[in-house]
Amino acid sequence: MTTTDDRPSAIGGAGAGGMPPGGAPQGGEPAGASSGVPGARNARRNGGAEVASPGIRASLRSSSFWIVAGILVLAASVVLLLVKGISGTASSAPLSIDSAAPAGSRALAEVLRQHGVTVTAAHSLAEAQKAATGDSTVLIYDPDQLLPGDRYADAAALGSRLVLVEPDVFELEALAPTIAAAGAPDFAGSDNATLSAQCELPAARSAGTISVSGTTYRAVGETAVTESCFPSFGTSYSLVRAGSVTVLGAPEVLDNGHITLAGNAALAVGLLGTSSSVVWYTPSAADVTANGPPSLGALTPGWVTPALSLLVLVFVAGAVWRGRRLGPVVVENLPVIVRASETIGGRARLYARSGARTHALDALRIGTSTRLAVMLGLPRTAPLELIITQCSAVTGMPATEVAATLVNQLPGSEGDLVELAQRLAGLEGAVRASLGLGGPS
Repeated sequence: MTTTDDRPSAIGGAGAGGMPPGGAPQGGEPAGASSGVPGARNARRNGGAEVASPGIRASLRSSSFWIVAGILVLAASVVLLLVKGISGTASSAPLSIDSAAPAGSRALAEVLRQHGVTVTAAHSLAEAQKAATGDSTVLIYDPDQLLPGDRYADAAALGSRLVLVEPDVFELEALAPTIAAAGAPDFAGSDNATLSAQCELPAARSAGTISVSGTTYRAVGETAVTESCFPSFGTSYSLVRAGSVTVLGAPEVLDNGHITLAGNAALAVGLLGTSSSVVWYTPSAADVTANGPPSLGALTPGWVTPALSLLVLVFVAGAVWRGRRLGPVVVENLPVIVRASETIGGRARLYARSGARTHALDALRIGTSTRLAVMLGLPRTAPLELIITQCSAVTGMPATEVAATLVNQLPGSEGDLVELAQRLAGLEGAVRASLGLGGPS
């Protein structure tokens, strides 16, 4: 049985490499050189004490995995941001002039631009006011009803001509009070159905027919309504004009997916191409007015925020000034040095006193199996069945006998424990001799 040598073993672990009393390293080696501690070769003196803190190169080498992982995560984040930024430039909202999807209106915007019309997208009333001029045609499409009621007066003053696309009752009441909603159009739900113009509006006459979609409207004040086109059921219309406000109930006339059907394109260009600029206003969340209770920030005096900021800065400065700083790791002189043979003997006496023969035998078998695996060229974690097979093949011993020695047989007395310990040592020696290895047999 292989026994542990008599090298000194230090209680506390830091002096496992053989630090004698007084802290002087053996054989003139620097502290940590024989300790097996990673980075111990970077041991140096700090104020007369031996320190074993790793150097910059050792720290980078030990942290290389996390550094590489961090770089990969950062690179992936940059790629995702770039991809999202590129894809986010185009809106997927219905009738968006930036969208090439079937529900978008990029095709119509490009056609208008080819005719010399400036088309500007506005997603808030402020943007629309900034883009609109006195001669602008302003298209308003608010399917989500995001424009507050108190802002309709400002929207009405945006341009000389307004085109309201499928407006709701509130929008009609504010911007076109002589026009009211009249329900679904004739042939609603039919893909190939069309509605005839049947009016004198030039854009409608040029179109002739349009595809059926959306809703219809009717005039409630005959004197104010100048044109009603594309009738359904004789009393409702897909297009109604009252003065400078045109109500278009068929949004598919403007989108990419239907603009080539019937006379949709002619009607769209005729309505929007009569001025030099078009403001395409689609209200968004930026138009929504917050109407909840005031926030805590709004209720606090103005000096509170600077005072809190100053307190935070003072706290951080105090923490940096008085905070505990960690210095380099220092190898301390150990008060007691105990030889390894003494610890082994003490452990054996504890096993003997408690009658833990099986536990003691397990410790011997684990050590023997580990050494056998190394001698046989197997991993230290190799399964015991593989070690038994290899030992039997190398020594010629029956596998059952090897298995009984390494795992199967249990000690019934102190004598059995001694016998099994001797058999473990004999098995290890036989393998060593069969492989031609040096050392104890």
